[in-house]
Amino acid sequence: MNKVTICIPTYNQEDYVEKTIRSAASQIPPPCEIIVSNDCSTDGTAAILDNLAKEIEILKVIHQPVNLGVGRNPDTCLRLAESEYVVKLDSDDILLPGYIASLSAALDRNPRAGYAHGAVREIDENGKQIRLRKLYRNKEYQDADTTLRNALSGYRVAANILMFRKEALEAANFVNPTMHFAEDYYLNVSIADAGFGNAYVPEILSEYRVWEDVGNTRNKRKQVEVEGLITVFEERIQPAFQKRGWDISKVASRRAELARRQASALSWSIFSEEEKESLEKAILRLSDAPSVTLAIKCYRNNLGFVYDLRKNMTGFLKSAVKKVALR
Repeated sequence: MNKVTICIPTYNQEDYVEKTIRSAASQIPPPCEIIVSNDCSTDGTAAILDNLAKEIEILKVIHQPVNLGVGRNPDTCLRLAESEYVVKLDSDDILLPGYIASLSAALDRNPRAGYAHGAVREIDENGKQIRLRKLYRNKEYQDADTTLRNALSGYRVAANILMFRKEALEAANFVNPTMHFAEDYYLNVSIADAGFGNAYVPEILSEYRVWEDVGNTRNKRKQVEVEGLITVFEERIQPAFQKRGWDISKVASRRAELARRQASALSWSIFSEEEKESLEKAILRLSDAPSVTLAIKCYRNNLGFVYDLRKNMTGFLKSAVKKVALR
C-alpha cells in the first residue's frame, strides 16, 4: 500500500494548478491522497479544483473560509496528511514520472532522513527550461549535524519540492505559520535540529517554476526577506549551535555576510527614503558588525560598486571551482 500524501497549498493559480495536480495523480505508484488547500483564491482556481475532485478519487479539496497566508496555509495543509511520507508541492510546480518511487525509496533506505529531495528542471512561466539545478554531493545520506552546519550557508536543496517523513515534520512542529519569508529554510533547520538528516537523489524528478519579477514585486519585499532571515538565525540556527557547543562566531560571521549583501538594496530607487530607513534598521538587526555599517554607508552614498565587485568576483570563483570539480 502506498504511503505518500501530496499536499498542495494554492492561491490564484488557475493557469497551473490542474497540471500540477495531474502530475501528482499520475505518479506510479500513486499517492494515497492529494490534499489541496485553496487559500480563498479570487480567480477560477476553486471551480477547477471542484471539477477535478469529481474526476480524481484521491483528491481532497479544502476551501479555506479566510485567507491564511503563505505560512499558515502550507502548515494547515501538511498537518492534514496521515501517511508516513508527505510531499509539499507548490501549485505551479510539476512532479515528473518517478518522483514518488525514487524519493520514497530513498527515505526507506535512510530511516534517519527527515526528508528526501532530488535535482530539478527550472522552468519559466511558459514551461520553457531555464536550467537544471543539481547539488554537488557524493553521498545520498547526510546526517543531522552535517545538515545543520551546512544550513549556515543557506537552504541546501535544488528547489523546495521535498518529500518529508511525517515523523520529522511533527518533531519540527511543521511550518512556522507566522513567517512570510524563509519559512522553508526555518523548517529545514528545525528538522536537522530535531536529529534528522536528509537524502538526496541526483535525478531530475520535478519542474520548479520561476517567475519573472514584473514590477519589482519580489524586490519590494526586501524587508520581509531580511526579517525572515533574522527569525531563522535567532530562533533556530543560533540556539542549535549553542546547544551543541559549536563555534558561535561562525553564525555571527554568516549573519554579517548576509547583512552586507542585503545592504545593496539601500541603493535601489524603488524604495522611498522612509522605506530605506526601515530596511536599514532591519539589516542592522541581522548584523551590526563594523563591515555591515560600512556597507550601508557605501550603498547609501552611491559607493556600493565596491561591494558589488567583491560579490561578483566571489561568485565567479565559486563557479570556476565547481566546474573544475565536475571534470
